[in-house]
Amino acid sequence: MVRIVTDSTADLSEAHQKSAGITVIPLNVRFGDEVFKDHVELTADQFFAKLKASPQLPKTSQPSVGAFEEVFRRYRDAGDDIVAVLISSKVSGTYGAAEMAAKTVDPDRIEVIDSLTTSMALGFLAIEGAKLARTGATRQAVADRIRSLVPNARVLAAIDTLTYLERGGRIGRARALLGSLLNFKPLITLQDGEVAPLGRARGRLQAIDKLVELLKRDGQLSNLAVLHGGARSDAEQLRDRVAGNYPGLEIPLAETGAVIGTYTGPGVIGFVYLTA
Repeated sequence: MVRIVTDSTADLSEAHQKSAGITVIPLNVRFGDEVFKDHVELTADQFFAKLKASPQLPKTSQPSVGAFEEVFRRYRDAGDDIVAVLISSKVSGTYGAAEMAAKTVDPDRIEVIDSLTTSMALGFLAIEGAKLARTGATRQAVADRIRSLVPNARVLAAIDTLTYLERGGRIGRARALLGSLLNFKPLITLQDGEVAPLGRARGRLQAIDKLVELLKRDGQLSNLAVLHGGARSDAEQLRDRVAGNYPGLEIPLAETGAVIGTYTGPGVIGFVYLTA
């Protein structure tokens, strides 16, 4: 059997993890001397409350090589192969840690894939891999399928400020928007695995309008979720607004964990999806 492994930035709910049979390895976030496992030891409300109250931006870190080794060995020893699909290597060292673990445990039985994305766009890649794995497909077939979908993964988001991305060193090409925003809301995406600008909007309502228009331009979708950080009511309204355009598609809400939330800040909202 092929086991699918991903990391906590995939924003997969516990229900999605269980139904798809996906193993999630958490990243970490540190407030001073306190270290919390992403999506495990802090709820979104708790995290954003701490973020707003903290005088300094928390630090994030990838899972240890040992954390990956433990999971890889457990499945290898049970006779399973492993495909791990992980957050973009351009914004996290998670992929590198998993590659080191795979080489140590059994490189012939483990595939490690750089998704070049994050949030539920990453989660959808893992889910699609898990669907194929359940049919009895080989490790290579599952890995090839996921890699073929990587170019289809999209993240579109509106954030209240670029401050968190800049302070956290993850601003990427969105740096071009700095100094030109004032009362505007920045729109960002992930392009070639790093943060890139999509433009700006005057206020949150216009930002949401632009997100909806950008989503429409991508045509048919195979998977879609609404991304949010502590903004569930807005996310539900956004889902209601677009649901009629995608009949037959389940549109879950993907709530950011502590790691993504560290860089987007509270109030982020957007879409994460795979094009068809």
